[in-house]
Amino acid sequence: MKPAGWVATILLFGVPALVFGFLFHWLGPDLWQQGTSWWRIFQVLLVLPLALMLVAALAGATLDLGSVSLKSLRQRLRLTLPSGIVWLWAVALSGFMYGGNWADLLAVAASWLALWKEKTSQKWLFAAILLGTLVKRNAAILQPTLQSVKFFDSTGFYSEFFSHFGPTDFMGLTLQGAWWIPFYYAVVMLVCNIGGEELWWRGYVLPRQELAFGRTAWLVHGIAWSAFHLFMQPTLWDTVRMAITGLALSFIAQRTRSTWPGIVGHSFGNLPFFLSLVKGVTVH
Repeated sequence: MKPAGWVATILLFGVPALVFGFLFHWLGPDLWQQGTSWWRIFQVLLVLPLALMLVAALAGATLDLGSVSLKSLRQRLRLTLPSGIVWLWAVALSGFMYGGNWADLLAVAASWLALWKEKTSQKWLFAAILLGTLVKRNAAILQPTLQSVKFFDSTGFYSEFFSHFGPTDFMGLTLQGAWWIPFYYAVVMLVCNIGGEELWWRGYVLPRQELAFGRTAWLVHGIAWSAFHLFMQPTLWDTVRMAITGLALSFIAQRTRSTWPGIVGHSFGNLPFFLSLVKGVTVH
């Protein structure tokens, strides 16, 4: 496994960012203008590239190993069976990424319990977690200022695309009574979105960054991961908001040396999209 220093980090994050930027800001609008259905656009803009990211993670790990051993692949991508402490960190991250009073309280309680079970000498760490939670909860005071810094025009194709995630339709398909749609969405997002991103970023890339940056790898990784999403962040506020959760995700991934907290936490972070679809199916 080769270290991923600054040049490799720029390539590993930059190439996918350019691909998604092209898809969302050139190909997507062009397909829309040609009258292509939203359903097909969704497959091209999200399902296909995320599936390729999953394939890339598996291929990269296999090349690192020089082997197709399933056991070795799980170890390389940090998918081995987690310990109880790792699951506690997964619960903490899930609460943090989902957000809300009770979810944040759960995140703080789970992180305290995880640190207690670790018997860590880093007494300052829980205070840092509390501070991070407070920053996340109060970051909205900066929203009016940060939203004034715009990266691209979010009207037109961008707003139209994201308006088709419920509650009345999903990519142009009527949701009412169509239970197969949230089922399809859940499978695609768990396998391609969560699986693709987490296995690529936290399973394949982060371990290589740790070899180059050591204890601060999570900081480089979290900022780079947040910047990768610039293609879908119209304002500086969107970037800052994602950076807060991105840093929490990368910190826990590095601390636990496991991809599982990211998989669980990322799933809860994307849960509102799924719930919006379920709401649309059940509306009478």
